[in-house]
Amino acid sequence: MKDKIHVVDVTPRDGLQNEPNPIPTKDKLALIEKLVAAGIKHIQATSFVHPKWVPQLADAEAVAAQLDKFPGVEFSALIPNLKGYERAVAAGIRHLEFVIAVSDTFNRKNLNRSMTESIELLNQVSRRAEQDGVVLRSGFSTCFHCPFEGRISSRSLLSAVRAAREQGSWRVALCDTDGMAFPDQVSEALALIQEELKIPTNELALHFHDTYGRALANTLAGLEAGIREFDSTSAGLGGCPYCPGASGNVATEDLVAFLDGMGYESGIHLDRLLDAAEFASHFSSRPYQGHVLRAKRPAACGGIPTSVGATVS
Repeated sequence: MKDKIHVVDVTPRDGLQNEPNPIPTKDKLALIEKLVAAGIKHIQATSFVHPKWVPQLADAEAVAAQLDKFPGVEFSALIPNLKGYERAVAAGIRHLEFVIAVSDTFNRKNLNRSMTESIELLNQVSRRAEQDGVVLRSGFSTCFHCPFEGRISSRSLLSAVRAAREQGSWRVALCDTDGMAFPDQVSEALALIQEELKIPTNELALHFHDTYGRALANTLAGLEAGIREFDSTSAGLGGCPYCPGASGNVATEDLVAFLDGMGYESGIHLDRLLDAAEFASHFSSRPYQGHVLRAKRPAACGGIPTSVGATVS
C-alpha cells in the first residue's frame, strides 16, 4: 500500500453554492451523514459569506450547529473576510479556508477587492487565527488559468503563494477554478513552489475542477510531486458564479476509485461513497458529472452507458 491520501470533500460548500434551487438544511446534513458513513474524515461544510451573494449558504450557522453529531471528522468552512471569520469562529468552526485569487481581475469580481488588498486582509485574519488557535488554509483560485486574464504563469502563482506564506505558515490549496490546467503546468508550478519556498508537501493541497476532463490527469501530476491532500465533490457537483462555463470539481467517487486503483490508501468505502453520490446528484441542476457512479449504477444516472449496453460484434 502506498501513502495515505487526505480527501477533502467540499460538496456541502463548493458543490452546492451555485445550485439555483434552495436545498433544505436537513438535506445538507443528510448528505454530510452519508459522506461520514463512507469514511470521509475531512469535509468543508459551508461558507460564511453574505447571503446576498451566495443565498444557498445562508444557513451556515444552522449547519455548523449540527456538526458535533459527527465526532472524529474535521469540518472546515470557507471565509472571504474578517466578518466571515468572526461568524465561523462564533459558530464553533476551528478549521477555516481564506479564499483569494491569483488573478487580480478574478479577485475583484469574486471578492470586490484587489489581490493585494486580500493579502493585507489575510494578514489580519492570520493574526486572529493565531490568537484563537484556529487552523487556517489559504485557498488560491485561478492558479493556472483565469476566465478573464487567460493562462496564469507559474511565476505569478509563486508570487501569490509567497505573499500568503509571509502572513503565516498556513497550508496552501491551489485551485484550478475553470478546469483549464494541464498536468505539465501543474508539475511545473509545484516544482517551482517547492524549490523556491521550500514548503513541505504536507502543507500543500490541490483542488481540481473537471470542466475539460483533465482533473484526474492533474491529480496524477500532483501525486507524482508528493502532494497528499486533494479536494473533491460528491457526484462532481460544483461551480462558481464568477467563472462562466466551469463545471464541477472532480467527483469524490472518481478520485477515490482512482487512488484505490493505484494502491494509495484513502480509508474511504467506495460503495458507501456511491450512496452519497447518488443522494447528492438529486441536488444538481445538471446531469451527473462524474464517471464511477454512471459505470456502477447507471440507473441512478439515467440509463446504461453506451459502452456497457453496446452489442459486441
